[in-house]
Amino acid sequence: MSGESAAHIRLVERLVAVVKARHQPPRGLLLLADHPAFGANRPPSIGGFLPDVFASDLPATFEVVGEAKTFPDLESERSARQIRAFLDHLAVRPASTFYLAVPPFTGARARAILNRLCEPAHAHVRLEIIDGFA
Repeated sequence: MSGESAAHIRLVERLVAVVKARHQPPRGLLLLADHPAFGANRPPSIGGFLPDVFASDLPATFEVVGEAKTFPDLESERSARQIRAFLDHLAVRPASTFYLAVPPFTGARARAILNRLCEPAHAHVRLEIIDGFA
């Protein structure tokens, strides 16, 4: 997370809040984030990329991967490779969800990018866009 912009950090915080609110399994939630508040509890590398948020219950019946993208980064080829790697990972896991947090007013563009990157193998991955900081 070192060197990340304040906007990116706020998007990660938004991701953490949404995942905590939406995923409350009976036995608790394993939640890891690439954020200073989580210390060394960082998400695992997936396809050579570190997601901003990773969550699962234990034993695992679902997995969540979340990624925060500021507007300039959303359009990059690196981001496309990263999102594909996360979708590929989730495609073989039951009840999986991919969250993409973007700044206000960029949700439509984020949806178009996700639609372009999704392949038939990703069909059962639930896609969620979080548009905004609040």
